[in-house]
Amino acid sequence: MSWVTINMDKCTNCGLCVKRCALCFRKVGDEILVDANAETCNICGHCIALCPADALVHEKMNMDNFVAIDPDLNIDKDTFVDFVRARRSHRAFHERRIPREDLEMLIDLCRYCPTGSNRQTLEIIVIENEEKIARLSNLTVDYFEQAIDKIENAVKEYVDQGKDIPEDSEYHHARLGFLRMLVMARGMGWDVILHKAPAVMVFHSPVLTSTPKDDCVIAAHTVALTARTMGLETCYIGLLAGASKTYQPIREELALPNGHEVGSVLVLGYPTMKFLRTVDRFPMRVRWE
Repeated sequence: MSWVTINMDKCTNCGLCVKRCALCFRKVGDEILVDANAETCNICGHCIALCPADALVHEKMNMDNFVAIDPDLNIDKDTFVDFVRARRSHRAFHERRIPREDLEMLIDLCRYCPTGSNRQTLEIIVIENEEKIARLSNLTVDYFEQAIDKIENAVKEYVDQGKDIPEDSEYHHARLGFLRMLVMARGMGWDVILHKAPAVMVFHSPVLTSTPKDDCVIAAHTVALTARTMGLETCYIGLLAGASKTYQPIREELALPNGHEVGSVLVLGYPTMKFLRTVDRFPMRVRWE
């Protein structure tokens, strides 16, 4: 039984569905046939969205959620470029809570972000509990504090044995000063990881899916840009995301499902600072072929 059916009274036989998805649709003479099933259809909905006659129905999808696109919808290029350039990473927030309906809107928007092979396996943890946020920050610093001795001992062993230091070990050794600063700042009472933000979003995905990391980052950046339209600002927290991959106490605190890894972490809140200018960046390195 096909997941998609064609209302022949509406169908104009234009063939757009066949052009878009030859796995599910085929044209035999003047007739269009469809067989959408678990082997041929990844439930992307493109056939429904493309059909000018509104002649298709997909039993696995909410047909009421296919909203007509305004043909006049447009965002001025220069305005959008300015908007993207004005985004900054914010690490200082007012104590004001973010309304639940605003967070729910941002979460719902992630449904419509692209995912590899349309797998839609992305999940989000939203943390508003101050004590849990503090625990995650402290656990992250704990991880890097423990890493300091491991990195130093590994490099010392290479030197004592007269061996060349591997590139990855050199990289981590060069960051020891930064890691020590994290530990020192924590000792002074600063939250240098999650910055006492009113909300934290943890984007995670099964490792065994098409593009787990990409799915998380695309959703996170969609939230980061959309949040700006609501008076909110964000910051990516790669330190927590990185530590969560191997540090079991963080994984237990997050209670990640089996087989999942964190792909991106955002803190969100109402910023205490207002940037007045865009910032300079190095020219993009590019190779044209």
